[in-house]
Amino acid sequence: MESEKISIGDTVVVLGKRKGIVRYIGDTVFGPGEWVGVELEKPTGTHDGGVNGQRYFSCKPNHGVYVQRQGVTPVNSIEAAASQIQSMQRGRKERQEADFKRVYQTWNALELEQEGNYLNQSAANSRVESLLRAYGPSSAGSVNGSSASSMAAAAGVSTDPTDWGSDCSVDKAYKGPHVSWPLRKENVEAVLHHFRTQPDVPLHPKYMAEILGKATVHFRECSSVYDMQVPEDGKLVICGDTHGQLADFLWILKQNGEPSPNTAYLLNGDIADRGEYACEILVIVLLYMLLYPGKVTINRGNHENLEMNRRPADYGGGFYDEVVAKYSPALFMMFQQFFEQLPLATVIAGRVVVVHGGLTRREGVQIQHLRTINRRRQCPTATDAIEDALMFDLMWADPQDQPGVARAPHRGANCVRFGPDVTKRFLGVNGLSLVIRSHEVPENLRGFEDRHDGRLITVFSASNYCGSTGNYGAVVVFQADLSYTVEEHMAPDLSELVAEYSPTSVPLGLDSAGKEGRVDRTKLADSMHEEVIGKLRQKVMQHKDDLWWYWTQLDPQGTGRVSAAVWRQGMAAGLQLDLPWFSLQKDMVEVAEDGSVDYRTFLGGVNAGVQSQGFLQDGWELEVANKAFEALVSRDMTLQQTLATFDQDGDGMVSAQEFREAIAKSNVSLPDNQVKAILRAIEKDSEGQLSVEHFLERFQVVCSLAGGGDMRGLEGSDANLMDRIGRMLIGSGSRVQVFQTIDVNKDGYVDESEFNLAMERLGARNPSMSLTQEERKRAWHLLDMNQDGHLNYLEFCSAFKVVDKDPETTKRMVKEVVDSILAALQVHSGTLSFAFRYLDPKNLGRVSKEDFKVGMRALNASMQGAGVNGPLTDEQLEVFAEFADSDGDGNIDYQEFLNAFNPKKVA
Repeated sequence: MESEKISIGDTVVVLGKRKGIVRYIGDTVFGPGEWVGVELEKPTGTHDGGVNGQRYFSCKPNHGVYVQRQGVTPVNSIEAAASQIQSMQRGRKERQEADFKRVYQTWNALELEQEGNYLNQSAANSRVESLLRAYGPSSAGSVNGSSASSMAAAAGVSTDPTDWGSDCSVDKAYKGPHVSWPLRKENVEAVLHHFRTQPDVPLHPKYMAEILGKATVHFRECSSVYDMQVPEDGKLVICGDTHGQLADFLWILKQNGEPSPNTAYLLNGDIADRGEYACEILVIVLLYMLLYPGKVTINRGNHENLEMNRRPADYGGGFYDEVVAKYSPALFMMFQQFFEQLPLATVIAGRVVVVHGGLTRREGVQIQHLRTINRRRQCPTATDAIEDALMFDLMWADPQDQPGVARAPHRGANCVRFGPDVTKRFLGVNGLSLVIRSHEVPENLRGFEDRHDGRLITVFSASNYCGSTGNYGAVVVFQADLSYTVEEHMAPDLSELVAEYSPTSVPLGLDSAGKEGRVDRTKLADSMHEEVIGKLRQKVMQHKDDLWWYWTQLDPQGTGRVSAAVWRQGMAAGLQLDLPWFSLQKDMVEVAEDGSVDYRTFLGGVNAGVQSQGFLQDGWELEVANKAFEALVSRDMTLQQTLATFDQDGDGMVSAQEFREAIAKSNVSLPDNQVKAILRAIEKDSEGQLSVEHFLERFQVVCSLAGGGDMRGLEGSDANLMDRIGRMLIGSGSRVQVFQTIDVNKDGYVDESEFNLAMERLGARNPSMSLTQEERKRAWHLLDMNQDGHLNYLEFCSAFKVVDKDPETTKRMVKEVVDSILAALQVHSGTLSFAFRYLDPKNLGRVSKEDFKVGMRALNASMQGAGVNGPLTDEQLEVFAEFADSDGDGNIDYQEFLNAFNPKKVA
C-alpha cells in the first residue's frame, strides 16, 4: 500500500505508538531513503533534533526522533487508528502477561518455600531421633539416608521383591484388567486402554505389587547411572516432571506414540506427589519397561522419597495418601523400596546426561563417581560427605546465570544453584555435550528453557501445573543422530481424553492448541492469587510473635498502628519472604486515609484454620487454654509480690516488657509463644501499657478460666457450694479489695482462720447464704488447691468465675493461646510426622496414646535443645492426647491428627 502524503507541520503517529509533529522530511546521513524528523508530544524521544553532530531540526530535549518514511502515519488515517488500537491491545496483553507472571512467581516462591521446609526440618528430625532412640529402638535408621528396606522389614513388609504379590489373590469381583507373566504386548495395551477410559479404577493390588517387584529387580542390577541409546530409525522421548498428572502423560503418548522398539522413553523423576494419578503413570511406564527392557527407564527425582511422599498434597506431597487410598501402607513401602533402586542419572549415547535436579557443588566430579553412589537409601539431607552431596545435588540443585555455586535458601537447607561455568567444566571433563534436567517450572512458563549458553535444557512436562499456573508442558525428542526437538503442549482435561478413548464416543479430534484457548489465564491468575493470600495468612499466623514484636518496636506510643511502608517491611522481615508486598498489601490489610495500618486488628484477624472435622472431641480448645492459665495461677506469691512482680518499676503501670520479665522470673512453665499470646489479648485496645489494677482485672478473667467447676471437675453440692461463696465474696469492688479485706494480718496470704472469719461475717449479714462448719471446712479444702495451708492472690482468683466487663476478653484469651499452639504444630508438622512414624514401624498410621505423648514430648525436648521452648506444656499435651483418642480405644490416628492442623485454604 502506497504511503499517504505528509507535509511539514502535519500531526503523525510514529511506529503506531507516539504522536508528534513533522519538522523535517528528506535525505539524512542515517541511511538511504526518505527520513522524517518528528517532534514528539511527550519526552519519549532520544534527542533534541541533533544526532552525532547532525541536525535537521530543533526541539526540546528528549522530544526528537528520526524514522524512515514507512514508520510514520498521519493521525487522520484509518491505518493510524488501527495501529493505535493494535498498539493498545499489545500493551494490554503485555501488562496482563506481566501481571500473570508476577502472580505465578509469588505462588511459586511459596511452593518452593513449603517444599524446602522438608529440608529445613532435618536438623530437628535428627534431634528427635536421638531422643526417641533413648526411649526405645527402632528400625528407622539414621535421618541422613535411612533405608526403606530396613523400615519395611520392621513393618513386616517383605524386602524380597520376587515375593511381592504372592500373598494376594484376585477375587471374582475385580472388574479391572489382568496382568499375566510372561508379559505380552496385548496385555500392556489392555492396561493402557483401561487407564485411558477408567482412570479412577486402580489396578488390582496383586498386580501392582508384582509389577513393582519385577521393576525393582530390573533396576537392582543397574548402577546409579543408566546408559541408554536412541533406537536406530527411531526416537527417544524425554519427559520432565509429571507429578501425577495423568492427562499430560496420556497426551504425550498420544502425540509421540506408545513405547516400542523404535520409540524409547525416559521419565526424568518426580512422577510422585501433588497429582492424583502417579500410581497409574508408574504402572504404564513400568509395564512398557518390562516389555521392552532398555527402551524405557526412569530417573529418580527428589519426590521419589518417603519424607516428601508422606507430606499432604498441599505441602508438596500426597503420594502416601494416594497409595493408601488405592492400596495399602504395605504397598507404599514397596514403592519406597522400588524408588531407592532408581538410577540418579542417565547418559544417552555417551554424549547427553539427564539428571532430575542439577550438577554438583563439588569440583572434578566424573560420571564414574556418580555410577558408584550408594543410592539404595533415602535422599540424604546433610551434605558434608562427598557421596551425600553428590546424591543430594543430583536431585535438588538448580541452575543460575551467575558463575560459580551459590546457596539456594528458597529451596531449603543445603540446596545450591550452579552457574554456566560449572556446566561447561562438567561437560568438558566427561566428554559430554548437553545436560538435560527438570525439577522446576521454567520462569518463562514454557515447557522448556535453554540455559548456560545452550549447554543445559530444563524440561517440565506437567502443563498447567497443579491446575493453577497456566504453564506449558514439554518433552525433548532425540533422533538417532542426537539431533533433537522440543515439543510443547497444553494437555486437554483428563475427562476429555477419557471421552476421546471411550468406545461409545465420537472422537473429538483433540489438539494441544484447542486446550490453550480454553485456559483462562485471568481465572488462573485469580485462583493463584487467592491461594497466595491464603498461604500468606497462614504464614502470618505462624510468625505472629515476630510480626507483633517488629511492629510494636516501631510503635512507641502503643497506638496499634504503623505506616503501610513499615507494615510491608515487617512482613518481609517477619516472614523472611522477598515478595511484591506493595501489590499484595491491598488484599491483606486495610490502609487508612493517613497511610497507616492497624496491625493489632490485622494480627487478630488471622487464625490457624483447624480442620479437625470431628477428629478432636468438642471442648478441646478451652481445656488446652485452661492449662496455660493454670500454669500462671500455680505461682505461690503474696498479693504484694504479685503487684511488684507485674509492676517492677513501681509506676503503677504494666508494660509488655514487664509482663514478659515477670513470667520469666516467676519460672512459670509456659512456652514463650503462649505467654506472648496472652499478652496480646490483654494488651488489645490498650495504649501499650495498663494500670496495675486494670491489668489485674483483666488477668482475673484469665485466672477464672483456670478455675471454677468446669476445670476442676466439681459437680453437685461442691459446685453449688463454690457458687454460693463466689456470689458472697465477689459482690462488688475489685478482687484486690476483697482479698485485702479478708487478709486480716496483712501478710499477703489468706489462711484458713481468715477465710472462716470472712465467711462468718458474710453469713451474719445474709443468713440465707451462711455456711455450716462442715461446709466451710469443705470449701477450704477445695480452695487450697496445692494444700499448703494458705491462698495466694492468683489462687484466690482462680477459684471463682468472673463476668468480665469486656465479654470478648475470654474469647480473645482462648483464641490467642490456641492459635499460638496450632501455629507451632503447623510449623513443626514434618518433625512430628517423623516422630510418629519412628514409633510406628509397621506404618499403620496410628500409635498408642502413650507413644503419641512420647512423640510430642520429643518435639518439645528437641526444640528446647535448640534453645527454643516447645509448643505445649506437659499438661496441655495430656489434654491433646485425651481429646485425640476420640473413640477411647487407646490409639490415635496420627496422620489424621496432623492433617487436622494443616492450614485451610482461605477464600
